[in-house]
Amino acid sequence: MHPPLPTVFYDSSPTTLGIYTILCGLFLYTASKMFGFSRNRFVVEGRTIVVTGGSEGLGKSVACQLAEKGANIVLVARTTSRLQEAVEAVKGSANYVDRQRFHYISADLTEAAECERVMAEATEWNDGNSPDIVWCCAGYCHPGFFAETSVQTMRDQMDTVYWTAANTAHAILKRWLAPISPSQQRPTPTRHLIFTCSTLAFVPIAGYAPYSPAKAAIRSLSDTLSQELEMYNGSRSSKNRHETPAANVKVHTVFPMGILSPGFDNEQKMKPELTKKLEAADKPQAPREVANIAIKALERGEYMITTMFVGDVMKGAALGPSQRNSFIRDTFLGWFSNLAFIHVSPDLRRQAWYWGVKNGIPSRPIQKSK
Repeated sequence: MHPPLPTVFYDSSPTTLGIYTILCGLFLYTASKMFGFSRNRFVVEGRTIVVTGGSEGLGKSVACQLAEKGANIVLVARTTSRLQEAVEAVKGSANYVDRQRFHYISADLTEAAECERVMAEATEWNDGNSPDIVWCCAGYCHPGFFAETSVQTMRDQMDTVYWTAANTAHAILKRWLAPISPSQQRPTPTRHLIFTCSTLAFVPIAGYAPYSPAKAAIRSLSDTLSQELEMYNGSRSSKNRHETPAANVKVHTVFPMGILSPGFDNEQKMKPELTKKLEAADKPQAPREVANIAIKALERGEYMITTMFVGDVMKGAALGPSQRNSFIRDTFLGWFSNLAFIHVSPDLRRQAWYWGVKNGIPSRPIQKSK
């Protein structure tokens, strides 16, 4: 005879039972995060990795940690002097100094032709083989209120955030997806394209109007590619004897919150005080911490990668039709997040309203149209 259920399960309302269900789901979610074991789906030893925005911040930390795991690294950024310093730091992190290789390329990735040049040079340097992994970290944040920001600044944000990533992706995917005959096929590990996005692609915050739309565009591009690439991957089925790409390709996107870096320091100087108030829950992380969390998630094979619990909740509220990392875990996370944002979303607008009541409009006057 089974023991009776606790009285609470008989007397609870549907809302209470729903809360218990969500709490159980969160327990499973946390346990799977802490103790989940699986084979490494992101082996980098001996492989060549291009890291854009690799001269400082997250890009540099990513490159150093991948070098620790035995990867060959190509850093890409605009400023040659910073690239030279970063390459030395990456070399110092190498696990196999005698056989790992390192290179840097100075380029303006807002220009599509420059991205083509970068991939051509990286391929030539890599003994005629395309890079195995490309991680897009280039870009910077220029916060400000929409009406207070020039149209040119907003265009620059789209160029340096979205188009650097889209141009890079286009240049490498044309190489990776080029068809080869069945006779040329060789066993080749999966190739990876990694975008660096932001939790602002999930939840808007006043004061990021020049920046967050570009990050949202990266998320949309990633979701689209996650579908399109399956067509190319499917073509490599053993049943298909047509020309196919040389390897499967997977796309991933990392959604950090604040990252401590020189760029973050500049951002703080420009950021409206209201924005700082609204994002009080964001506790900036060191670049090395973000890189470490992201790489571990890639090793688990995750598609949408967040780097702290607040980011997890933001992702859960905005999953929509995006590919799930785990059906069960993300479903429970979505239930919890949607309940949480019943309060959070109105509260953000309420705080903005009361800020206007107390402080008035921004100190810099808005130019009136004539």
